[in-house]
Amino acid sequence: MQKSFIIKRIIYAIFIFFVVLTLNFFIPRLGVDDPAERYYPPQGNMSDIEYEIIKQVTREQYGFDVSTFKQYTNYVEGLLRFDLGTSFRTGNPKVSTLIAERLPWTLVLSVSNLVISLCIGLIFGTVAAWKRGRWQDSLLLNLSTISVALPAFFIALILSFYFGFELELFPAYTNPNMVSQFDWSWEAIKVVFFNAALPIISMSIGGIIGYSQRTRNSVIAVTNEDFVLTARAKGLSQNKVLFKHTLRNAMLPIVTAVGMSLSGLIGGAVIIEQIFNWNGMGTLFLEANNTNDYPLMMGIMLFMSTIAILANLIVELTYSLLDPRITVGEKR
Repeated sequence: MQKSFIIKRIIYAIFIFFVVLTLNFFIPRLGVDDPAERYYPPQGNMSDIEYEIIKQVTREQYGFDVSTFKQYTNYVEGLLRFDLGTSFRTGNPKVSTLIAERLPWTLVLSVSNLVISLCIGLIFGTVAAWKRGRWQDSLLLNLSTISVALPAFFIALILSFYFGFELELFPAYTNPNMVSQFDWSWEAIKVVFFNAALPIISMSIGGIIGYSQRTRNSVIAVTNEDFVLTARAKGLSQNKVLFKHTLRNAMLPIVTAVGMSLSGLIGGAVIIEQIFNWNGMGTLFLEANNTNDYPLMMGIMLFMSTIAILANLIVELTYSLLDPRITVGEKR
């Protein structure tokens, strides 16, 4: 991998980050003459003078008493200290603290979904491609057709109804005390995954089918390449042809799919979290939106955007490892 290619990709990622940061700061302020009014709406039992005094205190507390450009520079300076600002919630907690509290619970769902979907999808898709035209391939094609009409939230509702309410095998709703009582003991870990079973299954079904379909199509496309036909003509075993020559060169579309999954790793479970009452980042964002807590919304959006930018950077660098022609094309 060429160093110039890496440097260019990193500089481009930093540029995109600052564009996102700027938009993330200014867009919530469009159409808002006084941010203090969003934090503290008028109360019917106070006079106009009392209300103005409270708004002025609020402006000074949250830095709204300076120009918008000065607020922007203060915001950037805070980010350099890893300070995402202060939430409007009672007690004025730090945005970074609220995100740190909810992030692990979203990662329980998202990372589990990614690992399960990727591992099973690669195996199932490879088998379907290798057994092209047989029942494994037909099964995958039929499942792919069905999955288009069954989004994850619909699957979640079905699983919640039958396995949660009817059969009572798993909790239909997450135990609200699970987060506060978690202590890293074996019993606590079992409780977490017992509550997470239905959300993870709901998200993984579509992921498995999606990765399987991509793997199948990619492997079939690579199977007809000259280097694979040459490997077969040399008398190499089926396993060597499959794993050493076919799969490695079929990984580019899979890497793209994984990169897209990483981009949505944090915010991709919003609806699932709502259905199962799972206290993750998606639920936190909806709470911030419902209470007009735009410092918290800004922090969550910036955090999600950063994950997406890093995921895209990782995908591009991984591409250059799998296919050196990408860096050659960049040089040209």
